[in-house]
Amino acid sequence: MAMAAAVVVVGGGLCGGLVALELAALGLEVVLVEGTEPAATELSYGLMPLPAALPWLRLQLRHGPLGLRCRWLRLHSAAEPAASVPWLDRLPLPAAQVEAPLFLAALPAALAAAGVRVLPAQVRGPLQPGPGGWRLALEPAPAAGGGARGSAADPGLEAAQVVLAAGGGCRQLWPALAPGLQTSWAGVLELAEAPPRGLCWPAELTVPRRFQRPALERQTLAPGPLAWVVDAGLVPSADRWLAGQISLVGAEAAVGAQAPDTPQPDPAAMEERLRQGLSGLSPALAGAPARYRQVPVTFSPTATPLVGPVGGAPGLWVLSGFSAAFSQVPQQALRLAQAIAAAAADSVQ
Repeated sequence: MAMAAAVVVVGGGLCGGLVALELAALGLEVVLVEGTEPAATELSYGLMPLPAALPWLRLQLRHGPLGLRCRWLRLHSAAEPAASVPWLDRLPLPAAQVEAPLFLAALPAALAAAGVRVLPAQVRGPLQPGPGGWRLALEPAPAAGGGARGSAADPGLEAAQVVLAAGGGCRQLWPALAPGLQTSWAGVLELAEAPPRGLCWPAELTVPRRFQRPALERQTLAPGPLAWVVDAGLVPSADRWLAGQISLVGAEAAVGAQAPDTPQPDPAAMEERLRQGLSGLSPALAGAPARYRQVPVTFSPTATPLVGPVGGAPGLWVLSGFSAAFSQVPQQALRLAQAIAAAAADSVQ
């Protein structure tokens, strides 16, 4: 017999974790299917302006430390000589950061304390309507010694409400999602050792004065070939340093992220492009020992994330497509949870 819950959240990253916490705080029975693929959250810089950290303070007061830090930020323009930048613009700026590894490490305990049941499994798409709303077929996660947890005849899940918060996997679960939700590939370098002293001086971290990724994503409003940009930055995150962000968009990139049988971009070629882009910030970064990692990420070409009910699918909701996720998701997750709770209350009246 299938397990049942009032709400099932699909996706164990930033979006799924926060909306599950908000739903539980509103008194709903919540099951979180966290997935088995690496989440884009893990490779995020987690940066935001100081005012955007206020919702994180609220979350930490309720759930304990979630990785929030105050930082000093240096802005750079690799294409602009430092001497040409006014001295006032060279001063460090205060900013906030949620260190993604610390957030992901703290999330399981926060979910457990809130009463959220977490299933390490993959949802097989597309979703199917069930007698009480939706029925989700699950693929159990691999066990520690190989094989799978559970049986081949997995009973699945039934829920009146389902939240799609699985990033690049959302469209696999519901192919009819609005075309405004698209997928790109993002890659970073995890440095094997701390960078040379002074690279971020006089701040703790350095990022581009103007990120190129949003402009690249807006180009996808008109179909075109594959295109990529490198936003050269250097950011500490827990016990590691992240260098650079390469973004690849275009028709082939989107297909690769949404169709499991289509190979992802060649990691060696992506790493080479990323290192070329980092050379403008520092030759030392371009040749530094590091591990390259890439993941599919969702975005909206109009910079408007997909948040709310899915048209033509009662009880199905989506939370995805953020361009500044750590700044935007806490408030959007709260609003979405309130809307779902209201819909659940209406259904029992």
